Amino acid sequence: MGNIKNFNFNKLDLKLSNSDYWDFYLATDEYNDCGGGSNSGCTAVWYDFNNIQTYANSALTATSIYSLTTWGEAVNTGYTFNTIGLTGIDNGLITFNKTTGDTSNQALLSAITGTTLVIPSGDTRLHMTRVTGTTGNYIYPITIITGGTAGTYSNLCGGFYQGYYKIDGYTYEVLPTRVNQSWSAEFWLIPQDLCASFTATTLNDDYPNNKGFFFYMGTRGENKYWNIWNGADTGCTSGCTVPTGCTDTLSNWCTIPKESEMTIIGDYGVAIPLDPPQVTIDLITNQFLIYGRARDDGYNFLTGATGSFITEEDIAAANTATTCNRCSSCGGNHDGLGSKTVCSYSGGGIVVVKTAEHNTNSTNPFLIYGRANSGSTCNCSACSGPNDGFGNQTVCSFSGLTSPTTELDYNLDIIDNAIGFRIKDNGSIGYRLLTVTGQCVTATTGVVSYVSGVTIEEQYSDAGIVTMGDWSYVVIKYVTDYKSDCDLKTASRRKGRLSFYVNGKLKFWVDEFSEFIARRLSEYKDKQLGVPFNFSLGGGSLGLIESQTFDGLDPNDRNLPIQENFAGTFIGGISQFKFNLCELTYDDIQNNYLSGSARY
Repeated sequence: MGNIKNFNFNKLDLKLSNSDYWDFYLATDEYNDCGGGSNSGCTAVWYDFNNIQTYANSALTATSIYSLTTWGEAVNTGYTFNTIGLTGIDNGLITFNKTTGDTSNQALLSAITGTTLVIPSGDTRLHMTRVTGTTGNYIYPITIITGGTAGTYSNLCGGFYQGYYKIDGYTYEVLPTRVNQSWSAEFWLIPQDLCASFTATTLNDDYPNNKGFFFYMGTRGENKYWNIWNGADTGCTSGCTVPTGCTDTLSNWCTIPKESEMTIIGDYGVAIPLDPPQVTIDLITNQFLIYGRARDDGYNFLTGATGSFITEEDIAAANTATTCNRCSSCGGNHDGLGSKTVCSYSGGGIVVVKTAEHNTNSTNPFLIYGRANSGSTCNCSACSGPNDGFGNQTVCSFSGLTSPTTELDYNLDIIDNAIGFRIKDNGSIGYRLLTVTGQCVTATTGVVSYVSGVTIEEQYSDAGIVTMGDWSYVVIKYVTDYKSDCDLKTASRRKGRLSFYVNGKLKFWVDEFSEFIARRLSEYKDKQLGVPFNFSLGGGSLGLIESQTFDGLDPNDRNLPIQENFAGTFIGGISQFKFNLCELTYDDIQNNYLSGSARY
């Protein structure tokens, strides 16, 4: 206060801005103290295309990119995966060439069933691979531009990068699925069209409403093995050949064996089919779940009052009347648990295969029984109740519950599990999220049920926020309430603020935005390798538009929600990308913009 009074009282300049639009700051002498540095050490991913270490083998190729920094808590103990071919073909992680004249498509079959992914132990960099296609319907051009004040950068003409940061069921994790309080993504990018030399079809041509996605998080595709695909080798075709005189069409991708004929070996030697149901495998070692429910018919129940005395001859006589030879054929409830006795259990764990099920029979038995009026003449033929539709039944009048129905909702995997960030042609910036909607449907029987489905939630800023042909520093920041690592394991999704900054200024925000938490698919772990926990840089996601399975292209895998809503790319240059596991303050953002703008 003395300093203000003695020296600067006449120069005091206090500026307050609208905190709902601009960040709040105090300054004297018209200088903003944006020293930055508070986010030091929380950058978990950093690609700089002007740094040769970003590229594989230090060569300026667009094939693969590697983060220049890592997350301090990342884990990678090294893995070898033999089932990567089941999903790796879909975005170009695994490539193959179709051999002319190969009617049984051994190259495709070998890529699906014979490809091995080796992840070296200790490498905790986020690795992204250039997206490619196998159908020949689209091209994904990326060129590396050198020279100029911005240095080397990646020019995107329909291509983009994808990479996974966690593998479900294994310890491989180079980014967390949830943050304590905030995450922020930084980009130096330029919307520009230097793609005149590429004239073939890109995703943006067929999906113009998806153009402009420059960042994507979540699952990169739906579960391609949700349904059985036996291929197009049907009709009069047999064994991938067409008999003489047959007019049927043979699939160009026909393979032997078919998808329905393939099984992979799961944990503990359990066979896992490629088609549903979706399963998880557990090794039960809790002895309370191993013993206790077996039906031991070795001894018959003894009659007599509790505490009464009986002779050994009585016990022997009762045992002779047993209907089961002890420990030879006694069983249990056959659910894999509690069916062991000291005779049948040999030690170790019990392997249990569980199927994902949803019981669609929601009848509450407490509302069926209990309120029937027996009366003096009720003989199970004329019983009645209050006639409100509940509690009118007795054991005589009720015919039983209908059998439970197993129902697997295909959309549960992608709801709130796919979000993309987009710059539209008019210069506006915003997000698109796959979320859930619902409606009440009244059946012909008069029963009202709630039906869920996938819907799109998206919001954008005003136009002209990002300028065509100019380098821009873009920051996406999400801030919510703080949770410790322990609390995050059980805490429900939090609400927070999603903010968009361009060139150091807050331009657009969304309040009460639900925390995005990427998650696994409802599928056995080795059938979804590299699909969930995905980042895309420079584009959205293909979905299953380029996926290949046995006999090629499964038509049921086409035109699904991720493809329809995220199959699009950013046209222009990307120079840098950072992903931070903390909040960038206004000072940090200002400092990063001012320090980096000289390069751009």
